[in-house]
Amino acid sequence: MSRAVSHQAAFAAEHAGRWQDADAARSYASRPPYPDETFEILAGLIADEPRHVLDVGCGTGKLARPLAGRVSRVDAIDRAREMVELGAGLPGGDARNLRWFVGRAEEVPLDPPYALIVGGESLHWMDFGVVLPRFARALTANGVLAVVNPDDSAPAPWRDPLLEIIQRHSTAKDYAPFDMFAAWESAGLFRKLGERTTAPIEFSQSVEAFIDSHHARSTLTRAHIDAERFDSEVRELLAPHCPGGVLRRPIGGRVDWGLPLAG
Repeated sequence: MSRAVSHQAAFAAEHAGRWQDADAARSYASRPPYPDETFEILAGLIADEPRHVLDVGCGTGKLARPLAGRVSRVDAIDRAREMVELGAGLPGGDARNLRWFVGRAEEVPLDPPYALIVGGESLHWMDFGVVLPRFARALTANGVLAVVNPDDSAPAPWRDPLLEIIQRHSTAKDYAPFDMFAAWESAGLFRKLGERTTAPIEFSQSVEAFIDSHHARSTLTRAHIDAERFDSEVRELLAPHCPGGVLRRPIGGRVDWGLPLAG
């Protein structure tokens, strides 16, 4: 195992359980949305019947709930009961073809075959040596695994100072960037097939909601940092840039997809 992979495994072991914090689950709703185009891309990747989708590490269902209206069935799983219970009560969370499950992707019972498996940033927390072969066995003949991430990186005058504040308060002082796809491919467990980036949408939210969204990160949960000081510093930084207390910025999305391999 490479040093980067072992470091990521240790980081995941320490931080993944923080999603079971009810406060972090509530703050998850303040994260930016995926553009609608994201779901058009995902639906277009489905080539087989039945049009069943597995959403792994679903959180509150930011992928699962919009996808339910485009496919026959969505199975949404997350290890954090707090996330699942919150998601089931949000708009679309009670769709008849959306089934919620609490458990780890490495071991929760599945109901294959799936024409598409989707996941977001949560895939970083999983033991890819276990889940990728499991996903390979659960897919239909032409099924793929799609990894979805929001793009909130548009240039802005407050970006670099905000990053300094985040780094100062983060509980992951020694975190090293981890190239997930490189690790998967190096292990012979994934073959990438394509990628697409959506057109950006204009997204507006209050400064308070923007601040709140950061507490839905495992490294910035209120239970593990001086949240009052963090909030105050970010609020002061953004004040000159947010007339009326509203932050406006473009938000995009990125979808990468490929074949998980049995190894």
